[in-house]
Amino acid sequence: MNWMTQLAQYVPQTPQEAADKAALQNDIQKYGTAVLERSSPSGSHICCSGMILDPTMTQVLLVYHNIYQSFSWTGGHADGESDFLAVAIREAQEETGLQQVQPLCSAILSIDRLPVKAHIRRGEPVAAHFHDCISFGLLADPKQPLRIQPAENSAVCWKPIAELPKLCQEPHMLPVYEKLIARMKQVRQEQQAILPQMVAPLLDWYAIHKRDLPWRKDQNPYHVWISEIMLQQTRVEAVKGYYQRFLTAFPTIQALAEADPEQVRKCWEGLGYYTRAKNLQRAAQQILEQYHGEFPTKHEEVLSLAGIGAYTAGAICSICYEQPTPAVDGNVLRVVMRLQDAFDEIDRPDVKRAVTEALKTCYPVGKCGMFTQALMELGALVCVPNGAPHCQECPVAALCRSRKQETQALLPVRKKKAARRKEQRVVWILQCGERYAVCQRPESGLLAGLWEFPNQLGTMTEAEAIQQAKNWGCKPISIEKTAAKKHIFTHIEWQMFGVYLTCAVMPEMFVWKTAAELQAELTLPTAFRQFLQEELQ
Repeated sequence: MNWMTQLAQYVPQTPQEAADKAALQNDIQKYGTAVLERSSPSGSHICCSGMILDPTMTQVLLVYHNIYQSFSWTGGHADGESDFLAVAIREAQEETGLQQVQPLCSAILSIDRLPVKAHIRRGEPVAAHFHDCISFGLLADPKQPLRIQPAENSAVCWKPIAELPKLCQEPHMLPVYEKLIARMKQVRQEQQAILPQMVAPLLDWYAIHKRDLPWRKDQNPYHVWISEIMLQQTRVEAVKGYYQRFLTAFPTIQALAEADPEQVRKCWEGLGYYTRAKNLQRAAQQILEQYHGEFPTKHEEVLSLAGIGAYTAGAICSICYEQPTPAVDGNVLRVVMRLQDAFDEIDRPDVKRAVTEALKTCYPVGKCGMFTQALMELGALVCVPNGAPHCQECPVAALCRSRKQETQALLPVRKKKAARRKEQRVVWILQCGERYAVCQRPESGLLAGLWEFPNQLGTMTEAEAIQQAKNWGCKPISIEKTAAKKHIFTHIEWQMFGVYLTCAVMPEMFVWKTAAELQAELTLPTAFRQFLQEELQ
């Protein structure tokens, strides 16, 4: 949002705030962007301040400013910057040593024209003037280390809010601090109040706009379970065909539990994250052994099954058993953070727990499953990731605080991901007649138990790759071609150099299969399938 628009949209809550805002806007009309600079001819200039509380809002972080001879908030001059919130956060970090500071919300909490007495700064006299303070509410974990800035302050410490009156030695500032703390608590209440308010309009919207998906045909927990596991990290359109084929192959829990593991992996081929398939079968065996083949109905029992976490257990119990058990994933967290204009890092377990607990209180009796699916649908169709949300289509747009503040693109906040590790690999596509050499991966680790073409970590020249094939006893006749391929996993990227060799011998150290047999019998993951894409289609 443009900084002038942001200031204009702020609604004063007291006559003094109205006068202070009017004075600032008058200066903006006269001097324009000069009000962002310390050299503004108006006799006042914009500063950005932050009231820092702990997440429980019982402690306040104070800095003893040498200039004011008092414990006070953090803040600093805009110095030409118009992203006021960013300035407030930067100043909070610089003055206190905090590494992690997050806004309670993006909204301005107060605009105050405050007097600054004459003082000496870095050896130079500064005349008395005014600060147009643009104030925000900030949150920080008190466990973080603190430090002082000797040139500006001599103490940084967390204090109970109740002690603020005796610590603040500037009588004109205490009402400002108390006002900001009260408003931060009010914002927190308003953020929390949005969730129950969204239920009715969201359910009405879902009844009209829900997609016709095969796993929504019934409330069979086996069907819902299979679909939810498949939908993890996978697009809906990709899952549809797999879902139907999987249930055809394994129509019951017992059929899945007793199936050949290779058959289960084969049905999963191409979906990725193959541990999901392994855990599905393990969980089916648990249900057979512990619950006589009947899917458990208690949330804690569902949660105890292999491969089922809080999200999947919440989805199953709400959709199938009408229990108020939220299914909180990235889609739901994104919706909630944008609705609340909240800047909590959604990767943090405590944030996910807090959202889960808040949503539990909103679940409508008799419509728990519908509410869970409505939240999922809103995140998938309207409040989308990786692009602008479709706010004009949103049934809860009127409640959305980030829409009002124009911060949708900034939310949700995530921790910075570590760079994906890259590995170089040499892959041998060894062909003898119509058969190709494959081998099975270990039963643990990446792509556990699946099949692969012979491969090796590192790099080689063509000559070295041919020599390796000779060492295996393949007696390579000719090199047909080479090909560079890439496959990306969650935390690692394989950069592969494929060497296609025609061989005269099929050593027993490998399993030799035709393309048709590979297609029908063995699970060859996409990382390796791409080397024989045409033959395996």
